Amino acid sequence: MIEKEEYIKDYANRRGVPIIREESHKMLQEIVNKLQPKNILEIGTAVGYSGMLMLDIAKNAKLTTIELDYNKVLEAQENFAQAGMQERVNIIHGDCMEQVSLMVAEGKHDKHFDFVFLDGPKAQYVKILESLLMLTKSGGTILADNVLFRGFVRGDKTEMPKRFKTLVKRLENFLDTVETHPDIQSYKLYELEDGMLEFKVK
Repeated sequence: MIEKEEYIKDYANRRGVPIIREESHKMLQEIVNKLQPKNILEIGTAVGYSGMLMLDIAKNAKLTTIELDYNKVLEAQENFAQAGMQERVNIIHGDCMEQVSLMVAEGKHDKHFDFVFLDGPKAQYVKILESLLMLTKSGGTILADNVLFRGFVRGDKTEMPKRFKTLVKRLENFLDTVETHPDIQSYKLYELEDGMLEFKVK
């Protein structure tokens, strides 16, 4: 599996496809190894790299992963197949907000997932939060990546380009919401690379 992971990593880097960074990669592995979830929801498939990491560690888990870019969906399908993981993966092509809202409306995944990896559009984190809480089991964990966005979130903004203003404001709102939400029992902010936030659902 290590050789396959390195191939996907090199492939993504060569094509400029964003994948999880090195220290965040290690943190994701540590958390998944500790929790050993059975049903994982991932927001942001890309080419399947982080999904493969999770399934390689949680041997009995199944993964539902959502990706907007159809070409990436096709690439991820091929990568999961080459890794022999295709039977454990359901890749959904579509907008994450729409697809997660549909899951909630249909009730098919109500309190179904015990681990959620949130690595989709950063500006949508605060908007998608309520739906994710509805889909996550009591005691389940949600891990959000890139929550500190280049150090600008809750950091020094003197060098921040104006184009990031709305995104950073929404991520700060996301952190504030998680810290005060009545349906979240605990949270931990990891200040590594672009930041990760781990929190448990009541």
